[in-house]
Amino acid sequence: MKKSLVKVQVPVSSDYTDEHLKFIKQMGVDNCFVMFTDQDSNYDGVNKFLERCRKAGLTVNDAGNAHIYKNPSIPLGRPDKDMWIDKFNDLNRIIANAGVKVGYITWDAGRVSTTKFDVGKKTRGSVGRVVNMEELYRHDLAFDRIYEEEEIWDNFKYFLERTLPVCEEIDMKLALHPNDPPVPTLEGFYNLIHSSADYRRAFEMAGNSPYLGMKMCCGCWLEGGPAFGNLLEDIKYFVENKKVLIVHFRNVSSCGVSFEETLLEDGYMDMYQVMKQFVACGYDGVMHCDHVPEFSAKHGGKDSSWAYSTGYMKALIHCAEKEL
Repeated sequence: MKKSLVKVQVPVSSDYTDEHLKFIKQMGVDNCFVMFTDQDSNYDGVNKFLERCRKAGLTVNDAGNAHIYKNPSIPLGRPDKDMWIDKFNDLNRIIANAGVKVGYITWDAGRVSTTKFDVGKKTRGSVGRVVNMEELYRHDLAFDRIYEEEEIWDNFKYFLERTLPVCEEIDMKLALHPNDPPVPTLEGFYNLIHSSADYRRAFEMAGNSPYLGMKMCCGCWLEGGPAFGNLLEDIKYFVENKKVLIVHFRNVSSCGVSFEETLLEDGYMDMYQVMKQFVACGYDGVMHCDHVPEFSAKHGGKDSSWAYSTGYMKALIHCAEKEL
C-alpha cells in the first residue's frame, strides 16, 4: 500500500515511560511531538529523551515547553520579557541542534479559557471540555489590567524581531496556534489570532518569512465559525502557501455561544470533508487530535481515548486518499 503523505502523530511528554512509547507504536503510529518538562528543558534532558524516542522507533517532528512559550511575560510585554524570550531561543537552539526543526508559539498568555471539564450533552458520558461563552464574558480580568489590540500586536512584533533571526540561524520554523476560544477579547486580553485574517496579518508582519507558519487548529476554526473563516477554503489557501506546519484535527458540537469538544464523528462538522480537503490540497505535514473526551478510567482512560480518536483519524486519511 502506498505510504500516506499525511504524517499521523500523537502527543508525548518527556516524562513518558518506555511503555508509553511502546503503546504509540502498537497504535501503528510512527510520529510524535514532545512537550518537554521544565526538568528536561536542557541539553541533556532533550537529547536523552529524543534518543529514547528514536530507540522506540518514533520520529519527533516538533517540540517545545509550554511553560516557556506560553509564559505571560512575553505576550504581555512585562519587564522580564527578554529573559523569557532568551529562554525560548535557548531551548529552540537545543531542540533544533538535536534534529527537531519545528517549535511553537501560542499568544494566549498561558491560559485557554474554559467553563469546565465535565460530562456534556455531546460527550457520550465522557469527560470533555465544555465552554459557555456567556459565562466566560462575565469573568474578571485575567491579568493586572486590560491589554488592547495594538499593544498586543506591538508585543508580537517585538517577539518576532528577536526570535526569527534565531530561527533562520538554526533552521527552525515556528508554528503559531490560534487563540481558544477565538473571540477578539476575553478577560481583558486581546486575542492575537481569532480569525484567518489575523494569520495573514501575522505573516505579513513577519515579512512572509518561511520560518513562521501555523498550527492549523480545526477545532478553533469550528468554534469561531464564519467569524473565524471558512475552514475548507482556508485549508486550500494556507496549505498551498506552505504555511501549515501542524494540523490539530478536532470537532466541536457548535459554534458561537457555547460548545463542547466531541468525538470526531459527533460534532457539527463532517470531518471527512475536512480530511478530503487536506488530502486534495496535497498536505504532507503532521496531524494529530489535539483534544479528546476522556473515557472511563476502568477502560483505559486517556490512553483508550487517544487510541480511539487517532485510529478514527487514520481511517479518514486512508479513505480520503483512496477516494481521491
